[in-house]
Amino acid sequence: MKKIFLYSSIAIAAFTTSCRELDDNISPNNVDPGSISPRQMLTASENAVFSTQAGTMNSLSNIWTNTWAGNYYYYGNPLTREYSLDISNTFSTGIWSSSYITANNLQNIINNGSSLPLHSAIARILKAYTMQYVVDFYGDAPYSEAFKGQANLSPKYDDDAAIYRSLVLEINKAIDDIDATTVVNASNLVTPAEDVIFGGNMDNWKKFAKNVKLKILLRQSKVTDSSIKSFVDAQLQTLATANPNDFYLTDVIINPGYSNLNGSTVNPLFANYGALDYQGVSLNDDWRLYKVTQYYANSVNGTSYGAGTGDLRGTKQFGKLNPSNNLSAASTVGIKQGGIKPPGSTEWQYSFLGWKFAKSNSAFYDFAAEGVSTAGVEIASEGSQMDGYLALDAENRLLLAEAAVLYPAVFTYDPSALYREAVENSFKFYDLTASQATQYLNNLNTTSVGWGGAPSKIAAIQYQRFVSLANIRQVETYVNFLKTGYPNIPVADNAMYPNKPYRLIYPLSEYTGNSSNVPNITQAQVFAKNQFTPFWNQN
Repeated sequence: MKKIFLYSSIAIAAFTTSCRELDDNISPNNVDPGSISPRQMLTASENAVFSTQAGTMNSLSNIWTNTWAGNYYYYGNPLTREYSLDISNTFSTGIWSSSYITANNLQNIINNGSSLPLHSAIARILKAYTMQYVVDFYGDAPYSEAFKGQANLSPKYDDDAAIYRSLVLEINKAIDDIDATTVVNASNLVTPAEDVIFGGNMDNWKKFAKNVKLKILLRQSKVTDSSIKSFVDAQLQTLATANPNDFYLTDVIINPGYSNLNGSTVNPLFANYGALDYQGVSLNDDWRLYKVTQYYANSVNGTSYGAGTGDLRGTKQFGKLNPSNNLSAASTVGIKQGGIKPPGSTEWQYSFLGWKFAKSNSAFYDFAAEGVSTAGVEIASEGSQMDGYLALDAENRLLLAEAAVLYPAVFTYDPSALYREAVENSFKFYDLTASQATQYLNNLNTTSVGWGGAPSKIAAIQYQRFVSLANIRQVETYVNFLKTGYPNIPVADNAMYPNKPYRLIYPLSEYTGNSSNVPNITQAQVFAKNQFTPFWNQN
């Protein structure tokens, strides 16, 4: 077993007493992470980045993109706060706490990595990747005085635009260090055992760094402030290209040795949402908690955009209790968020989390309907060891398509080709064929969400984010929805506000542990654009 499981307990509490929402399993007697070598820290820190994405951030994003609904057949009143938008300083605080714990891990690698510049470069890239979402969900946040442990227990809050600028500079530093470092022997080499994302391939890290930098810059495309625009425009020029292969295009995979050896070795995404535990025992939370929504199901089953636009990816992402894997797009059926149970309906009429969370319709049918224990073991084994994803191929290609649409003079490749490739590779990801992807694209093209018929190319790109990233990386769909308004995602029937929140409220731990610095945010303020809205979305 690789080092991730040896050092995973070194979750860092040193950022500040105001960020103390740590797992109960974290021992105060752990060795000081500042004394651990970057070589020993890197694997666990990389996995922490993925675990952060796979937790509250993932579930909330799927709910607020109207992809997941609460299973009211098994639970009395599920997802009440998420539906009603009853946001407070105790709501979804794991996004904040896990992000800061992860960023602190990465900062320790940077602090101790003067003799290991490539390890530090990886940490800088992943720190920028992680902290961007803190800004996206919260706006202003501790940054310049954060990650100092006992040296500063009350860090100031930095302006979110300044944090974004710092993240770009961190990535620039990482790229410069990669370019400047010559590996002459094993003394500064990043080994495959240490780097469980790219196996020490620094060319891939450099390309992925460009992806992260581009994502940060594109988030700011609506900003009108002249100093911010000047910085963004200058930084975009450093990425200017006619060749999309200058960026990382395929899935960004992490797998440090996930397995069903025990509960701590399971892929975090499967541990959170799989139908079975690592031993093959049926689970309810969180897998049974979630069903596909009516809104998402109608988007992919041909109801919303015409029968010919049925998207077979929906049948892979969400399953039915059916012995066949060859279900039609129309078989994806969902629950309306905040709605009531239709008379005479039952739980298993509605599609549940499928894909590797239940392995396949046929395997889960064998287990659930027939009680076949071998099917349960098979699901647990394959799900536990499945890969994790920090970005999907479709996500990366759609990002580059967006760049070419927004800045055609800087990125001179064809965005429509990348859009098509994104969809084709998403179909391939779900074991669907190229001909199925082609037929789907052709049928979708002139609809209100297709490349030819959408009100803008960004709307078409956003719709494909919505479908391609469901269950796994829907955070990118949600954040970009806040920026663009696409697709037209409805709130739940019982929502207290007419729109989704533009940000979250800081955790209670900040108001008790860092009260002199934390801004006071009211619930009403998160639903209106104002000075507390993340800077890139204030207009």
